[in-house]
Amino acid sequence: MSIKLKWHTEKRKVKDLIPFEGNPRQMTEKQVQDLQKSLEKFNLVEIPAINTDNKIIAGHQRLAILKLLKREKEIVDVRVPNRKLTEKEFEEYLLRSNKNTGEWDWDLLANFDKDFLEDVGFDEVKINKFLGLEDNKKDEKMKEIFEIIVECKNEQQQKENYEKLIKGGYQCRLLTL
Repeated sequence: MSIKLKWHTEKRKVKDLIPFEGNPRQMTEKQVQDLQKSLEKFNLVEIPAINTDNKIIAGHQRLAILKLLKREKEIVDVRVPNRKLTEKEFEEYLLRSNKNTGEWDWDLLANFDKDFLEDVGFDEVKINKFLGLEDNKKDEKMKEIFEIIVECKNEQQQKENYEKLIKGGYQCRLLTL
């Protein structure tokens, strides 16, 4: 019979913590920016969890952002188990710590300012959908649209190609990225 898990808080340097190479969690560039903004404003509030060998179980992204912010020499609190986790326990907690998240009560979120929700990282499309700010044309069949994206060398070439396509009877939009 295995010893029951108990967790306690210890201190470690960020640079001494070892990322788990099999961590399947990914972040978009926007999520990285949102997390960086949060860490800069509130610091490290949610304590990362590590195994007894300093391998990160939960908190990979927060710790990666700290390194990005040149804070790898900083000492942070970490949660450590009273015994080394088995491989199965390690993998299970790795997944559960990211998967076991709650759902949002959009009626209560509607009390917050839309711009504030976007600023803290909520997706604009989801906000608009749940706050009823989107086009509700669910019954209309979507018209198929076939598009071609043409990359131009400069603005002049873009204008010339646009004019040719318009003259040819095509519906066009200009987009500059």
